[in-house]
Amino acid sequence: MENNLYSQLACKMTAQIRSGAITVGERMPSVRQLSKRENVSISTVVAAYNLLEEQGWVEVRPKSGYYVRRQVRESLQVPSTSDVHSRPVIATTSQLVMDVQREVTKPEAVSFSRATPATDFPIIRHVERTYTRLSRTRKHLGTGHTNPEGPYELRQQIAHHAVDAGVAVSPASIVTTAGCLNAMGLCLQVLTQPGDVVAVESPCYYGILQLIEAYGLKAVEIPAHHETGLSLEALRLAMEQWPLKAVLSVSSFSNPLGCSIPDERKRELVSLLEQYQVPLIEDDIYGDLYFGERRTRAIKAFDTQGLVLLCSSLSKTIDPQLRVGWILAGRYFEELLHRKFLNMLSTPILPQLVSAEILSQGIYERHLRHAREAYRHRYLRLVDLVSEYFPGITKISRPQGGIVAWIELPRGVDATELYHYSREHDVLIAPGEMFSLNKQFQHCFRLNYAHRWTPARENAIQKLGQWVAERVVLLQSQ
Repeated sequence: MENNLYSQLACKMTAQIRSGAITVGERMPSVRQLSKRENVSISTVVAAYNLLEEQGWVEVRPKSGYYVRRQVRESLQVPSTSDVHSRPVIATTSQLVMDVQREVTKPEAVSFSRATPATDFPIIRHVERTYTRLSRTRKHLGTGHTNPEGPYELRQQIAHHAVDAGVAVSPASIVTTAGCLNAMGLCLQVLTQPGDVVAVESPCYYGILQLIEAYGLKAVEIPAHHETGLSLEALRLAMEQWPLKAVLSVSSFSNPLGCSIPDERKRELVSLLEQYQVPLIEDDIYGDLYFGERRTRAIKAFDTQGLVLLCSSLSKTIDPQLRVGWILAGRYFEELLHRKFLNMLSTPILPQLVSAEILSQGIYERHLRHAREAYRHRYLRLVDLVSEYFPGITKISRPQGGIVAWIELPRGVDATELYHYSREHDVLIAPGEMFSLNKQFQHCFRLNYAHRWTPARENAIQKLGQWVAERVVLLQSQ
């Protein structure tokens, strides 16, 4: 894993090659030189060079040393901004979504299809040990239903952690949930009635679209820019034209584009919400997984009227099996608490106690630092592979955080057909049509880059590139 010394050293050397500091054909430092310069063992340097050789960055020349073999130029363009007609559409999601969810369990398949975090971090073992210990020492069975708002110690830790996103909140205004999507569903139930109109970014996480369908709502799709996210100009037009009951946005490192609304634009967005008195359900589940120097502020950080309901969970930072999420409910606290009570009475106490303890310890912050660095390098490796194996007209998003990237192919290349074909060959992707109600992303698909690169995963990307190239050639010949 990336926090091993040799992996860290390999990543450092890769960065120098990518930047052009060491050029193609140039000799790399000798094993002894690098060992002395970096203050690591010779075996660590050898392991790092072996990894660079495996990834194709360097080659060994007998009795001469290691030389730079290639440099990937990030020449691929970024995805286009969606061309959406802002009119309400009755939400209908296809069986395709459920197929993608089920197929990921195929043991022989290489999966890039679901937005799940990596499992090769030490915190997973720490969570397992905490579960074991607390299951023996804390009372969690034979107590009946717990209080619906969730244990105070967890809500206290959530409030403490929210400060990093620029949000000052009392534990008394937090409701815990069974994950982030459950949190957003509760918010929709409180804010809307069947037939109401809501606004979503486009492309939009398919789980949100399924919620909208389940509650009998209509959706207006608002274009999202690959870097700056939700178009405020298009949202204003939608607010002027339609009686929106809520806006839903994955504000930081969105799924699937990986875009993030800049802080100043978030401030403008809140002003827009206040002007039209429209509440916003903010999915901040990826906010802690930034690649830069600091965390972006949540939209909620600029909210002074209680119009923003911030939802999040530990599903993307640790593991979705925890099923621990929350809502910073503000003015809607009592309504959300009652709705949670009607839906599920309360949520299981043991996972919440485990989560509270994990959040209270320094291991969680150390884990986030490791995860951010690992995901950044894993994303860069994806760019390298796509640049090498996909046609040059392929477009790829440039996320500054999170765990997913968006691939855009030429119009006319059917990514759903590619999904079915690659599935038959045990490579799983998430086809773009799942991320819209208007069938406008059928030439796109989403890839998860969170998991450690292995020869099998790299080979799967190479195969995908070959299959895409075949379809592009066929399209151009027509």
